[in-house]
Amino acid sequence: MAYTTTTSPSEDIIVQEGTFAFSYTASGAVYAGQAVYASTTGGDPTWVKAIPASCGNTGQYGTVGVAAYDVADQGLLAVYGPGNICRVIISGTSKCTVGDVLVGSDEGKWTKKGAGIIPSGICAIALETQATHDGTAKVLLY
Repeated sequence: MAYTTTTSPSEDIIVQEGTFAFSYTASGAVYAGQAVYASTTGGDPTWVKAIPASCGNTGQYGTVGVAAYDVADQGLLAVYGPGNICRVIISGTSKCTVGDVLVGSDEGKWTKKGAGIIPSGICAIALETQATHDGTAKVLLY
């Protein structure tokens, strides 16, 4: 499994009143708090994958949202998108602070947006400072 260093956040994703999650099928294991992107597994656009390892902070994967809970390959998954406040996994190398703009990155973690990067898909604004290496923080998805 490619995501052995990733664990689910210890706190639940917070859903804002009036927002909702989209339903997808996981292509591979996905963990709560991971950034996911649309996959065309089996030619069906309703599948998502966690962003793979070593993609960097390019935002190239067209992040569609944050996984609401852990799910095995081919399991049904709720994915929260823009307008939701979520607890997500932040890359240990980026060490975010309040107000940082984040993009989906390696292993479905989130990282600070690189200079000059115009991401594909949704981004997030950090609402908390990350406390530990590969720790979590609350973000607002947009």
